[in-house]
Amino acid sequence: MAIFGVGSKWEYEELKNQFFSEGKFILGWNEASAKDLYEFVASLKVGDILYIKANAPGSRSIRVKGVGVVTRSLIGCINEGEFGASSISDWQSLFVRVAWVHQDEFVVTIPENEGKLTNIRAATIYEEYLPFVQEAILARVINA
Repeated sequence: MAIFGVGSKWEYEELKNQFFSEGKFILGWNEASAKDLYEFVASLKVGDILYIKANAPGSRSIRVKGVGVVTRSLIGCINEGEFGASSISDWQSLFVRVAWVHQDEFVVTIPENEGKLTNIRAATIYEEYLPFVQEAILARVINA
């Protein structure tokens, strides 16, 4: 199990409510623009925790829009026929199944003594390594 921060805004459209209602996470980049990110999404496993985030580069605060647990991987969705007749080359059809267990927004403010910040939280998807943030996210899963 790992914890990942993910984005939910495509251009100017916020998709978190669609993710919540459909029980999915969809990357939002076409494959030609983000082959590396599709490899990343393909590596997500059942039990991994996703948190939808918004963060300005350099900010010590992360606005968390929701927290969920992966319930079916990309390959699992393919094997179960969840993509129907659509081609897996249609990037908007590729997703992982997620049980969004916490759908209320909250803010995680990282204390100064927790280390320097990098630009990682402005990325589309990343693994969260900071224990302070991991604990805040995990608390929402445990208390869901």
